Amino acid sequence: MKKTSKLFTTGLLSIALALFSLSAQAQETEYGLFDHLGIGVSIGTDGLGFDLAAPITDWAAVRTGMSFNSFIKYTEKDVEIKNPDKTVVDKIDIVRKFNSDDFKLLFDLYPFKSSSFHLTAGAFIGSKKAYRMYTTEPIVKHQEDYGSAYIELGGHKFSSRKDGKAEANVEVESFRPYLGIGFGRAVPKKSRVTVTCDFGVKFWGKPAVYGWERTPGTTMNDPDWVRYTKLEKEDIDNERGRDFYEDIEKISVYPVINIRLCGRIF
Repeated sequence: MKKTSKLFTTGLLSIALALFSLSAQAQETEYGLFDHLGIGVSIGTDGLGFDLAAPITDWAAVRTGMSFNSFIKYTEKDVEIKNPDKTVVDKIDIVRKFNSDDFKLLFDLYPFKSSSFHLTAGAFIGSKKAYRMYTTEPIVKHQEDYGSAYIELGGHKFSSRKDGKAEANVEVESFRPYLGIGFGRAVPKKSRVTVTCDFGVKFWGKPAVYGWERTPGTTMNDPDWVRYTKLEKEDIDNERGRDFYEDIEKISVYPVINIRLCGRIF
């Protein structure tokens, strides 16, 4: 994460210096249909991002690019591995990480020609697995014993898949509409470089937890001995886990707050 942040900061400064080296224009630029181009880099709750922008008129602009947050992760140490009889047989580390590296297409509407205040609508598109929890090593000693051990996450038992590793994910809709407001123009008018800010939400539907579990009524010789399936609240063994699951289900939107450094290329 530190290496990624350093690279991003270096890139941000390089772009800023390149843009400032261009000759500034004192007069305000008039915009037509895609007759200018801007580039921007951003940081915020949607991660690190970049985009290209073009005006549609003085009243609107379009932005397209990518945002990345999958580098945000941490490792939970010494999670217990248990046998079916609940005996602790070993301990293992689990990686927890965000997984929303999204393509974005956004349209800015400027209600007041003399103001940079804007309304934004569009969408983010990315993996359904918005948040991942997984082991990097097998939780069973022998690969052919997959499904014979489990780890507990959020009060539920998750078995190993065929490669012996365990995994659980919070899944949302891959197409996530966005609505927001902000200040600043995607393609600067009065100067070559400016800073903008945006506040909005992604609508990603009702989250659900999926993971690898043993299929009831099967044996190790059956092809569907373990399956990747949706976790139901009734399957959770304790009240704390059920409360946690209910809290996850309520998070149907994701807040987006970011700051963007942008410049006009031509």
